[in-house]
Amino acid sequence: MGGLSLYQIVVTIFTVLAPLIFLFPLHKQEPMEKRFVLSFLGAMVTAFAMEILLPNGFWWGLLKQAGYLFILGALIYCCAVIRKGAASYVAVWSLVLSRFVESLWFACRVFFSLDEIRMFPVELLLILLYLLSYTITFLVARRMPKHGTYEIGPRQLFSALLFWVIIEFFTYSLLYGTPKTENRSYYVAAVVLAEFYCITLLYLQTELFKKSALEKELLTMNLLWKQQKEQYRLTKENIDLINQKCHDLKHQVNALRRMEDSESKDKYLKELEQSVQIYDAIVKTGNEVLDTILTEKSLLCEAKGIYISCVVDGASLSFMDPVDLYAILGNALDNAIEGVSNIKEQQKRLIDLTIYTKGQILVINISNPIEGQLQFRNGLPVTTKTDKGYHGFGLRSIRHNVQRYNGYMTVNTEGEIFELKLIIPIPKKEKEA
Repeated sequence: MGGLSLYQIVVTIFTVLAPLIFLFPLHKQEPMEKRFVLSFLGAMVTAFAMEILLPNGFWWGLLKQAGYLFILGALIYCCAVIRKGAASYVAVWSLVLSRFVESLWFACRVFFSLDEIRMFPVELLLILLYLLSYTITFLVARRMPKHGTYEIGPRQLFSALLFWVIIEFFTYSLLYGTPKTENRSYYVAAVVLAEFYCITLLYLQTELFKKSALEKELLTMNLLWKQQKEQYRLTKENIDLINQKCHDLKHQVNALRRMEDSESKDKYLKELEQSVQIYDAIVKTGNEVLDTILTEKSLLCEAKGIYISCVVDGASLSFMDPVDLYAILGNALDNAIEGVSNIKEQQKRLIDLTIYTKGQILVINISNPIEGQLQFRNGLPVTTKTDKGYHGFGLRSIRHNVQRYNGYMTVNTEGEIFELKLIIPIPKKEKEA
């Protein structure tokens, strides 16, 4: 290996392997096997080239570690569906872990005087420490991402880089600057303990930022829920008013028809009656909330030239809170309407809604044609709109509300059909009633 020691070879290999621990729970890019093999080989070759070409020393060592940060970040970015900042964050974790294992190895050599035991290969201990530490970290790291990715902001990345620099300083001072005094063991223990505290703080930082992001998302969900609640109230009032007005108009038309039997008058009244046939088109499913939603969306579909087909069992939805039901179906139909609105071919502007029960399970299925390929992140389609502020929360809101009923949501695209399926268990008392 061009003069590389066994210690350098072991450290280089395990440093490049470290990102695999954090890559496992992330969403992968396809073809995963090809990407991983090429990225891993490229990272390994580059890492060994740095070890061979760059001399030892404090500042050269820092330059090497900066190179490792870039190499490992590129490996993660090539293999996972992740942003560049998040890939750098995972690379920091990989380097911090590898360097901490080196410090543990050095501490074991000092405490147990392993350098004086010539028959004991110290590199074997290093390999065992790497395997043990990576196994423990793997059990923790699989819970660190949120929905298969890391949402890393500038503050979190900066603080992680700061922890990395601190640990690099500690490690180099330990490996190359440990005093040969009686207090050497205390110094080594203090440095290793400080590194452990840094790693603990880095992990707590990850959890705190994840919790903060979750609270922000829940706050947005609650805001959307309140808006849906108010929209449902206004929609119900509007449809009740439409029902009343249309009913009154039909009676007025009948009264006018009896007053005069003129051919022109009859024609005028017939046209007027046809214009208020919306009353007869009001959906009746056996569930008042569902009737409100379908009537509202049917009117919108008619205005946009969209045909909506409904085969629903309204009575099966009686166990759901009206606002939750409005939020779920309202968002789902809005997404479907938006999905087919831009389709140029009129005959493809179709939305199919089916609601039925299967045993103790409620199934809600909404499908519609799509054009082009959708990209997914965290199991949900990525919005193509430039204003992403509140876009994308529709499906998240649906999933959040469905999970409140211990159900789950799936999104599938087969060919040119987008399908949203909601599976919700029906409470036994509701089913028995």
